[in-house]
Amino acid sequence: MKRHIALLVALLLVAATLPAYAAGAIETTEETWYVLSHSDDYRVYFYAGVKNGSDKPVSVNDLLFEIQAPDGLTIDSTAKYKLYPEVLKAGEEGWLVISKDVKDVASKSDIDHYTLTITSKVNEDKECVALAVNAGYLTKDEDDNEDVLRASVTNSNSDVAFDITVAMAAKDAEGKLLYVVGDTAKDTGLAANAALLRRALIRTDIMDELEDNGVEIASAAAIAYTVNDLDD
Repeated sequence: MKRHIALLVALLLVAATLPAYAAGAIETTEETWYVLSHSDDYRVYFYAGVKNGSDKPVSVNDLLFEIQAPDGLTIDSTAKYKLYPEVLKAGEEGWLVISKDVKDVASKSDIDHYTLTITSKVNEDKECVALAVNAGYLTKDEDDNEDVLRASVTNSNSDVAFDITVAMAAKDAEGKLLYVVGDTAKDTGLAANAALLRRALIRTDIMDELEDNGVEIASAAAIAYTVNDLDD
């Protein structure tokens, strides 16, 4: 018996000295969702701040977003998402975007809540290289009379940057995440030390929802990066 106890203690001591590789630790830090009318049905928009809580670069391995009725039954689900950046370095934060059309629902009250399951994996095949970026928010932009997010991106690296992804977010006065939009400029290069300006209109249905609830956009944030393949 004493021998078994001693062996168990020895194993615990060995385990305590091993490095902690908590791979697969993408966690949401804040979540916002909207249920809005869309054609004759409804559409759900979901935005979340995320963080890699592990000590390895990770990406999403699998994701399931389930839309549920008041009784807890799943009405619809999706595994489609956008993650900015798509590979999170250890401790890095980013944004997750999900949208889903929900059909054959009698009323908005039938869409009550959601569940989100994320599993992640170590990803050392790709690297997201950050670019310097400043963000701004314009109310009723003079060109389009729409609310606009803008991002000024500078390539502070020594090489030309191609396929630049820019994601922009709107936040309220307390810093709560309200909206995220992003895209990638394929086959577009930005020379070293050069800059570009990107802008995106905020969806009018989301602006209407914010205004109906007395919520105001107070600030903007942005993420800009390119993706390098490390296994080439």
